[in-house]
Parts: sequence; C-alpha cells; structure tokens
Amino acid sequence: MSKLAKEILLKNGNPPIVEFFRRPKTLFELLNVQKLRAYKYKVQPVHWYEKGFEGCYYEVHRTKYTIYNNEPKHGHAWALLFWRGRPAFHPPKEMKGGTKFAWQQYRSPAADGIKYDQSTAKTIEKRRNFLLKGYYTGLYPKTPPPKDGALQ
Repeated sequence: MSKLAKEILLKNGNPPIVEFFRRPKTLFELLNVQKLRAYKYKVQPVHWYEKGFEGCYYEVHRTKYTIYNNEPKHGHAWALLFWRGRPAFHPPKEMKGGTKFAWQQYRSPAADGIKYDQSTAKTIEKRRNFLLKGYYTGLYPKTPPPKDGALQ
C-alpha cells in the first residue's frame, strides 16, 4: 500500500465499501449485490442462524426495489419459505421483515458448530425483545453515561 493511501485511511477511517461489508444488511441491500435479481438466492435472518435453525431459509423468486438516495434499501421480495428443509408453501409469498432484521446468505448452523437448543433460543429471543422494547419506548438514553460514573 502506498504511503498516500495509508495516510488517507488513517485520517478518514475505513473507506465506505469496507464499512458497507462490515455492518448488518437489510434484505434489499443483500439482494442488490446479487446478479439476475437474486433469483433462487437463499437468505435467512441472522437470528435464525444464531438460534441454530437447520434447513430454515427463504428462496427468493422475485424482487422489486424502491430507490432512496440512489440506493435500493427498500422494496418488496417474494420467496418460498423452507422450514426444516421442506417448502412451507408452494406459490412464492411476499417476505415480511426485509428492513426490520439483519439478513445473510444461507449457511447451515450445524456446519459451523451451532446446535439448536430450546433454552438458548428462548434466552436470545427474550434479550432481543427486551432490547427492542427499550429502544422503541425510549428507555435507553441517546448518549451513553460517562465511564467514570460521575453524574452530570
């Protein structure tokens, strides 16, 4: 890497492309980078993967993007839901939660060593619901408290 490039990175932080790949993606951000409008692309919400649901994913059949600020961050997607390896319904239905959850390409949790455990799944869901409830009801302050513990 050249000296100029190192100085720019140190001054401005990571380039936008690196930041894009590091942060969680909405469904439409994930599908936008696929070719052929993501036909038969397998995706799953990240929380399904963390809970260890094996063979649970959506197979995308059609997408329609809504453009905001020259980026397709919203839209509609129609897919087949596969639950435990079998299709839950035959005609593709519109997917819900495309912008609510973080999405990823389908990976088998068992291949990565994650096993489904009922108590772990309930704990993850309780924590997620608690954090979302606090976020939406304004229980959490906008700025974090000072680290030294001093009151303002």
